[in-house]
Amino acid sequence: MITITYRKDNETLSHPWQITDPLPEGLFWMDMIAPTLEEHLAVEKRLTIEIPSKTEVWKNNVLNRLYVEEDIAYMTASLISKADSPYPKTSAVTFILGKQFMLTVHDITPTSFKNFSARLLRPHEKFHTSAHLLTGLFEEIVNRVAFNSELVVSSLDEVSHDVFGVNVLDKRVKKSSQFLKSAIKKLGAAADLNSQISDSLHSINRLLVFLKQVASTEATTAAAIELAISDTQALKAQCAFLSDKITFLLDATLGLINVEQNVIIKIFSVVAVFFLPPTMVSSIYGMNFQHMPELSWVGGYPMALGIMALCAIIPYIYFRKKGWL
Repeated sequence: MITITYRKDNETLSHPWQITDPLPEGLFWMDMIAPTLEEHLAVEKRLTIEIPSKTEVWKNNVLNRLYVEEDIAYMTASLISKADSPYPKTSAVTFILGKQFMLTVHDITPTSFKNFSARLLRPHEKFHTSAHLLTGLFEEIVNRVAFNSELVVSSLDEVSHDVFGVNVLDKRVKKSSQFLKSAIKKLGAAADLNSQISDSLHSINRLLVFLKQVASTEATTAAAIELAISDTQALKAQCAFLSDKITFLLDATLGLINVEQNVIIKIFSVVAVFFLPPTMVSSIYGMNFQHMPELSWVGGYPMALGIMALCAIIPYIYFRKKGWL
């Protein structure tokens, strides 16, 4: 699918474009979403430029994301999609910047692109150059990354309340361990999203620094790029902080699980201590020796029961005074 955005009679228009249609005058942005080979070749011919294929985009994403060829800047960044789903992912998005137009190629549909398209249709929203246009798009991209980072913050706040809440390890709550199991799952999801945000910010920051070098001839554009770079650096610092917080909460959660397991083991240990002395007494009187005077004594049975009770009560009193129970 290809969407074009252009100016006509002081009005910004945007609509899908077919390869058989002519290109309108005033075209300044062409957005290619999962283009077919036929669309790929047609756009190359119409704009007289080379568009990297998926294989080349992947190779450039690994080796060289940013380069200039015949006065055309080719840039690739990793953007996040489905951030609010259980399985967010990053995908390479290519930005091709000419003197009069901007071309974007991607397989995902980032929310920031939708927001920027709607922003362009506003009456007073104007971008004087293609570089200024790309800077405006990255303003939306960075804003969306900040929104995704807030999702991580909200998730960690929720986990923090679960881990350090009043119900955790409360004897009156039978299912307190469920809070901790749920917390580990949430921490795993938050760590995954935060890691992808960090990778995306790294690629965006590199792209903006490159864009500043090749396209910031206008003061307004240069200032906007500088502001976007500052925002990405601030978000990278926040990602580092959130990563530390995830580690802290994970350690705390595992520690509480260990405490809960120790409480269970302690219960079995206490029960064993209470019943071990009486068991020893009962074992003594269960021996089948011929000469055991207590066996023929009328008060032998009550005496044995009394000794067994004392053997359980005395350790209990002793442990209570020591504070071990």
